[in-house]
Amino acid sequence: MRKAWALLWCSSLVAGDIGELQRLADNSRFFELRRELEQPGWTPAETLFYRALVASRFGHETQGILQLKAVLAANPAPAVARMAREEIARALTRLGRYREAAGAWSEALLLTPADDPEREGNQNTRALMSALSEAPPVTAEFEEGALAKAVPNRLGSWDAPVQVNDTTGHWILDTGANISTLTETEAGRMGLSVRETTAYVSGSTGKKNALKLAVASDVRLGPAHIHNVVFLVLADQSLKIGPVRYQITGILGLPELRALSRVGISSDGIIRVYPHESLRATTPNLFFEEASLIAEVDHNQHHLQMLLDTGANDTALYPSFRKFLDAQEISRLRTRRENVAGAGGAIHRSTEVIPVLRLEFSGKAIDLKKLSLLPVAPNANRDTRDGVIGMDALRSGFRLDFDAMRLEVE
Repeated sequence: MRKAWALLWCSSLVAGDIGELQRLADNSRFFELRRELEQPGWTPAETLFYRALVASRFGHETQGILQLKAVLAANPAPAVARMAREEIARALTRLGRYREAAGAWSEALLLTPADDPEREGNQNTRALMSALSEAPPVTAEFEEGALAKAVPNRLGSWDAPVQVNDTTGHWILDTGANISTLTETEAGRMGLSVRETTAYVSGSTGKKNALKLAVASDVRLGPAHIHNVVFLVLADQSLKIGPVRYQITGILGLPELRALSRVGISSDGIIRVYPHESLRATTPNLFFEEASLIAEVDHNQHHLQMLLDTGANDTALYPSFRKFLDAQEISRLRTRRENVAGAGGAIHRSTEVIPVLRLEFSGKAIDLKKLSLLPVAPNANRDTRDGVIGMDALRSGFRLDFDAMRLEVE
């Protein structure tokens, strides 16, 4: 919801100061919002809602939910109440508390006008949460054992060896997947029971796919046993990447990777899980945008935020990135036509290409070649993201720490 709602919260607020917090929250600039709230001078009452958002988005959903309930207890304006209930619903979804999430979405929809452009998507999300209402949250346990080794696939991402019901598969490890996914054939081969729902899912090309679900009680990935894994089950053709003649059979998505707490892949494909390693005192460079993972990236001494997608082979820049390019980088732009394949089919688009661009990840500089600068961002969050980070930026190895909300590139 993009509207000037924050000033409805309390007429005693200082418009200029709170207006800046409002702008950052409206545009999902949560790294900047977090830094702004760390500045002295704010009072707890005037910033409660924003601190709740920051807690929830930076991996402290339980704390954020409690703060958001305190906001609701103060009987805010309907626009604020709707935002609070939507944020609670998203936080409950990430925690795997699906029944409660469905209820929170129902309460938010009571405050959503019939002609609101976000209503259909939120209704679909509620239908999915209702379908999952009996599924427990995803968890993981660990044992001593050999490390798993992923292998590169023709998409430019990693295929990792997994086991379900003593059957081995090779699935993509994909932080860009909000929910894990299997083909119908793979679900049958793994012995999983599939059931239909009234919800749908959109692939990366925007095509809507009918949604079926399966739940695996145990998925083995190296020394980790991941329990209560929820899968979308799609027709095989929906995950067939025609241009490279590649059939995706399975995708292990963000909820399951987060359940591992700390996980990394080296340059040669070794998957390492670090569940018991103590946290380092570091500043987060990741946050959750609904059920996606957003990373902070630096370029030309500017902070940008980009979707982290280990299932994508190439990094791409969105139109908002253009203003951070220097004159020399702009002079080197060239136009080209390209084909992009994804779940649901392929699309053709015209882009500008940057021959070489340097990005920094937590102080680690990486030079990427032939990056696409898109004329239009290809998703509903086009106003809140400056691009997508693909595996070309992570090829030297990377590590994710979901407790510290950190991405480290080797």
